[in-house]
Amino acid sequence: MNDARAISISVAPEALKLGIKVVAAVFANARISNKSAALEDKKKEAIEKVMDLDITDNEILSAYEELYRLCGAQGFTPPAQSLIQLIKRNGRLPNINTVVDSYNLVSAETFLSIGAHDTDKIRGNLVLGITGGSELYVPLGGEKPEKVNRGEYACIDAEKIVCRMDVRQCEQTKITKETKSFIIYIQGNKNTSMDYLYDALAKICSYIESFCGAAIIQKI
Repeated sequence: MNDARAISISVAPEALKLGIKVVAAVFANARISNKSAALEDKKKEAIEKVMDLDITDNEILSAYEELYRLCGAQGFTPPAQSLIQLIKRNGRLPNINTVVDSYNLVSAETFLSIGAHDTDKIRGNLVLGITGGSELYVPLGGEKPEKVNRGEYACIDAEKIVCRMDVRQCEQTKITKETKSFIIYIQGNKNTSMDYLYDALAKICSYIESFCGAAIIQKI
């Protein structure tokens, strides 16, 4: 029995002008654990490849950085770049849980910004849009709302920001071992084709089905 509701994610016109695009999948009936031996093997394979990567002038990462500049945002680093730097520094990918580890693995391999959110904690549908500065936002690990600048881009539901600038997720929708249904989305930029995004999504879906036992109920 599927326990996830249908949900949409779209890109607002003002964000489309920045080159932002999105693909997503919704999952139900997940069995999320701290770690999977098979997933750890996949991570080790990826680490070996990433250690040799040269990300200098990478066109995908550069396009994310351009988005931050266009929005006047400071202190943001593309998530994939942070993961790759962590791997090169420590020789490992972080262990969070089987959902987050699955999409982090694909993010490091593809340079894409990827997020996941518990659909039971999302209100209404999701929109990638430009902030007005008054939106509710509680950062991951935080307890109190944090001020968001006007003119940033964010993934927003009917009541709050769920991810700020494709980098900083909110606290409310984080994935835990208790999560049963969730959405994973990939945010592309002007230098990522839709085919490239869908190929990455297919890999994530394969990992989630294998390592979390979740069923895909919707692709967007």
